[in-house]
Amino acid sequence: MQKVYFPGELIRHKNELQSGIGTYVKDDKIFASMKGNLTMNEQLISIFPSHQQDPELKIGAIIIGQVNSIREDRVFVRILKINGVKVNNYIEGVLRKQNIRLHEIDLLEMNKCYLPGDIIKARMISYGDSLKLYLSTAEDELGVLFAKNQETQKLMIPLSWDEMLCVESGLKEKRKVAKPNFNQLV
Repeated sequence: MQKVYFPGELIRHKNELQSGIGTYVKDDKIFASMKGNLTMNEQLISIFPSHQQDPELKIGAIIIGQVNSIREDRVFVRILKINGVKVNNYIEGVLRKQNIRLHEIDLLEMNKCYLPGDIIKARMISYGDSLKLYLSTAEDELGVLFAKNQETQKLMIPLSWDEMLCVESGLKEKRKVAKPNFNQLV
């Protein structure tokens, strides 16, 4: 995948190269003047518009992500898709304990809801802080979609709202499971 440059981003020192379409020179350095992909020949550097469409970040967007790490009161998620559109940059989401489910929040054990590596479906509820999006799985359709069994490292699928089943060994593990949509599987 080709790097996407953003307006104002340094491309390189000018040296013998000329600034072309979509670029400008300042202090003997070439910068991007538009979002796009770099093209370069022996003498000219240009930026042409990228055809990749970044997903729109809106409150209420459905995200697919992978659990990176877990703390006592939150889960950190790498966002892979937003409303079905693949994310090209690294975006991190935070799922706080109070946003995992609607009931019995004080009884929640984070490691019985999510584990690193789990693929989850969540809803964006806030822009948060420090470039992290706040997420929620407090709906039946939201939670773990796929996981690996801790012992066998084999695929697990939803069994109930709070259990996943290893397809090879039959072992079960606790999770906050997304209600399966069997219509999508056909």
